[in-house]
Amino acid sequence: MTPAGSRIGDSWTRVTAGRGDVSHTVPVSDSGFVDEAPTGRGVPTSGPDAAPTARSRRRPGPAGIGFIVLVVALLAFGFWAWSSRVHTDDVAAYESLAREVEELDRSMVPLGHSELPPCRESIDGRITRTYPPSTGPQAAELVGYLEQKGWTQGSAVPPVVGHLTRVENGHVLTVDVAAGALNQLVASLTASSPGSSLGCLGR
Repeated sequence: MTPAGSRIGDSWTRVTAGRGDVSHTVPVSDSGFVDEAPTGRGVPTSGPDAAPTARSRRRPGPAGIGFIVLVVALLAFGFWAWSSRVHTDDVAAYESLAREVEELDRSMVPLGHSELPPCRESIDGRITRTYPPSTGPQAAELVGYLEQKGWTQGSAVPPVVGHLTRVENGHVLTVDVAAGALNQLVASLTASSPGSSLGCLGR
């Protein structure tokens, strides 16, 4: 029992205030219950509900993965289209050179021939002709024929006696005529059309 004239709240307050391990006064109502909830000081913040740290990063979802795949596919298609365009230009230049040599064959019949388009055995396209050792055309005659067709003669290194060039669709075409001298019979003719490593990718 409490003494007469005292209240439960007054008695609780005096007892609590006398303890040395309480650093602040806890408000108590007349019924003896605490009026305020804990302020949260000293409550640990770590736990399942704590904010995610820098390590807990989200992985890309299906939409993000699909976007990455689409970008890679577009880049691959663009590179393939560019490579195909370059290869098409290389082949067009080679075919133009092949037509020139075929027209030459009608005037000066070769003994042997070979044709290698770009990217077949090497990056460049190459056409060769060999002529009979006794009845073939003279080197000067063959070089003069090509000059009339628009080819330009440059410096030649033996055994080449005639080095001729012409530009076709941005490609420098060349024809080399091999012989002992310009007044001797032609041993062989080699025509080249430059290709590109980019155009040969995947082919």
